[in-house]
Amino acid sequence: MIDLVASEWLKLRSLRATSYVLAATLSALALTAFSAYSISRYYDSRGWGGEPVGTGLSLGADLPPVLFGLLGVFAISGEYATGMIRLTLTTVRSRWMLLLAKAAVVAAVAAVAGQALAFATYFTAQAVVAGRPIGASLAEPGALAEVLTTGAGAAVAAVLGLTLATVLRSTPGALLVLVALPLGPLVLGRFLPAPWNDWIASLTIPALARQLAAVPDAGAFGPVTAALILAGYGVAALLAATLAISRRDA
Repeated sequence: MIDLVASEWLKLRSLRATSYVLAATLSALALTAFSAYSISRYYDSRGWGGEPVGTGLSLGADLPPVLFGLLGVFAISGEYATGMIRLTLTTVRSRWMLLLAKAAVVAAVAAVAGQALAFATYFTAQAVVAGRPIGASLAEPGALAEVLTTGAGAAVAAVLGLTLATVLRSTPGALLVLVALPLGPLVLGRFLPAPWNDWIASLTIPALARQLAAVPDAGAFGPVTAALILAGYGVAALLAATLAISRRDA
């Protein structure tokens, strides 16, 4: 298993798309900086009453899960596109172990990159806020926890991307689903009465990551429930992908 993980790490590292996707996650910093600047300008002109910046993680939270999910997509979709998956499956007889090794690699890379991005996002937001009382210190209750739980959401997003590409065997198809997944609960929540609308809107990965940190008003679930749902996403997705890859030819 260790050799298999090392092989998958080498594959992911050698993909040019990996560098592109990780570089693209920096766009979240630009989005955060712009949003924090707009909120700061509102505060300077009108005082309290607008949206606070806080840690800044919520300002561009919807973008990183899609990009880290795309990292998971590229971890296997390229092999399907080139036909190299046949050689891989010939070499590795146990298909579920192959999928598990790929999931471990993309989850680890996404968790580390997502955590680094979270800290960069936080410090970017605080730099733009420049001492205004609409930011958040890491010493404040829940602020550090909110930053530290972001890596977990990135890891789950990467695993979802990997499993979607395994089931669909299509990069564009997996990307479309990745973009649609966060929109579904938000749109559905608009048409449901309370408390169902809050529960549905709380099921997105960014919302679950914030609930995992017990951020006030982040959603309808507590940290334990949020952790179970996040883990459930990964487990259910891996089971579906394992079933798909085991029951059909490459």
